[in-house]
Amino acid sequence: NDIYDDLDASFVAFPGKTGIIFSSNRPTADAPNTDTAITNHKYNIFLIDNWNQSEFKQISQLTNGRFGNARFPSQYNTTHFTFVSDENGINNRYAGFFKSERAGLDTLIFIGDEVLRNPDRKELDSTLKEWSKVEADSVGFVSITNDSSYVFPLTNYQASLLETRTAGDNTLVSEVIRQGDFKFLYRLRMDEAALRKRNVNAKPTEYIRKLEEQQRIEASKQQMLQPTTQDTAHRQNDFFNSEFSNEKRDSSQLGRVFEAQDITEETVLAKAKLYEYRPPKFFNDYVVAGLNNTVFAPSKYMPYQHGAGPVRPANGSDLNGLIRLGTVDLFEDYKISGGIRIAPNLRDNDVLFEFMNLKKRWDWGMTYYRSTTKVEFEQDPNNPSSYIPPRKVFATYYLARLNYAFDRVKSIRATIGPRYDRTTFITPFGLDAPDVKHTYGQLSLEYVYDNSLNKTLNIWNGLRYKVYVDWFAQVSQLKTAEGRNLFNIGFDARHYYPLYRNVIWALRAAGDFSWGNQKVIYYLGGTDGWISPKFNSANPPDRDQDYAYETLALNLRGFKQNTANGNNNVVINSEVRAPLFSTLFNRPINNAFLRNFQLVQFFDLGTAWNGKYDKIERPHVIYPDDPTAPVHIRIKSGGIGPFAGSYGFGARSTLLGYFVRFDAAWGMDVFFKGKPMMTVSLGLDF
Repeated sequence: NDIYDDLDASFVAFPGKTGIIFSSNRPTADAPNTDTAITNHKYNIFLIDNWNQSEFKQISQLTNGRFGNARFPSQYNTTHFTFVSDENGINNRYAGFFKSERAGLDTLIFIGDEVLRNPDRKELDSTLKEWSKVEADSVGFVSITNDSSYVFPLTNYQASLLETRTAGDNTLVSEVIRQGDFKFLYRLRMDEAALRKRNVNAKPTEYIRKLEEQQRIEASKQQMLQPTTQDTAHRQNDFFNSEFSNEKRDSSQLGRVFEAQDITEETVLAKAKLYEYRPPKFFNDYVVAGLNNTVFAPSKYMPYQHGAGPVRPANGSDLNGLIRLGTVDLFEDYKISGGIRIAPNLRDNDVLFEFMNLKKRWDWGMTYYRSTTKVEFEQDPNNPSSYIPPRKVFATYYLARLNYAFDRVKSIRATIGPRYDRTTFITPFGLDAPDVKHTYGQLSLEYVYDNSLNKTLNIWNGLRYKVYVDWFAQVSQLKTAEGRNLFNIGFDARHYYPLYRNVIWALRAAGDFSWGNQKVIYYLGGTDGWISPKFNSANPPDRDQDYAYETLALNLRGFKQNTANGNNNVVINSEVRAPLFSTLFNRPINNAFLRNFQLVQFFDLGTAWNGKYDKIERPHVIYPDDPTAPVHIRIKSGGIGPFAGSYGFGARSTLLGYFVRFDAAWGMDVFFKGKPMMTVSLGLDF
């Protein structure tokens, strides 16, 4: 409790000493609190032993700057601390090697309200007489250490270090530096070589040299005015070491007499600018390895397989190995990412490479994606007496991307490029069959509105939607009966309404409509990320339609894939998501399974149809789903209007690092009657 300023405090732990390191303008560590005026001393680094149980704390001075201020101290490693100082005229980063040795015990004598520290006999007797006492009230002892530090520069910047911050349990240090007209933010790493070599020389600026020279002149003048007396007392060496103490004096200044301050003319170099080559500095953004069944963004549509199923958008497998890596520059202007998806058979692998330039208002990038899928021996849904031989389907994309953000929630996105599809038959009977090749030019436009906030895992608040248009034009050789163009327009809107704390009501409406000479077929039913999906093979696609691609219309839980199919679809989903334990308990939950555990109640509606809008109708359930059965029974699905519907309950949580969803669904033709359809899937949201 004194008049001096104590700033930039942080906790440190050195061998043999723990406490609080801070910057202060006190002249010395044991400066008395007698001044009442504001002090004008420079800021230096001090350490206070905050952890000893005594009310007397030892303060140790770690730096002794003459011209600059030392600020923002923090721990650098187990034996070093770091701080910022303008001792040479420019803010640079310095490090100090800390050393502490035990110096014994100090005796504290308590008499009345006074505390005497290591008093001599005369001082003790005088204090006892003043308080009219024969002996002291109590005697105590406090441990004392001799603390020292060796300070040296870590940087030699040409422009000042503008700002620095230390955060986190690992004391991550960041700093902002000006270089020319630019400001750069750096995240520092431990430089063991600089700590070991100590070979950085932060030379003083011209201004500091003048201050040093003036100080030497003033000292010499005072020495000339004072009579010379030989000092016989033993002078203790300053235990603060500095890089500047090793510098030699400028011999050209010796013996020179200054009557007034010299003002030098501004040199030509003072007006010169320094243009440095500053390439972007990249660092690791993420490395992901694990199991996955999500769909890579470019592979929204898969080549048409003539109604064979089940449909697995993730490379034709329930689960795949996934390795993804990403790198980004310091300011996140350039992002480079890549990934490899490895199928269980080690042959059906996907490769993805992306580059994005986010420096300007217009974001642009490039994507390369190649997918390989093996399709096994299957029965032809359109002709149950024949079979489709095994084949491999290759899809290759070369896409250019362009994004423009109107504001923080609205943006428009464009994707353009060629797509190459090739089907190769791999049986001995199909060796003579030529490969089926198709080349399409793709143009996709999206308008995205995203004003949602992700409060916790799988819990959002707000509204987000997108409207998109896809145009595919076949540029390879056309067959006689097929045309060239494929169009698709769609939307996906989601609204998350908060009910209580993190409990939300999530609503979704989505639809796709395909037209043109070639079309996209949508298989209605199932859920996104379904592990071991079921497919209704008794509902073949319309043979009169010319389909080029296929995909799923989701979600419609309680129904198999291909409950209905067509070039148009609409789905509506409603979920009440209740994070159980995080809602009931007002405390942090460390266990990820309990923290992310959610109970869900849902309703699903969906329909798919061919042709125009006047042909929309409620889907039918076909019994049995074996296409070779002699008799099939068609029963209209339970639902509302033209929509097949289902309802049910589910649970979600994080298990072994994966967000797993379990759902039990009933069709709307019964009320909790019969056996529900159980589904297990991976992924977030709908």
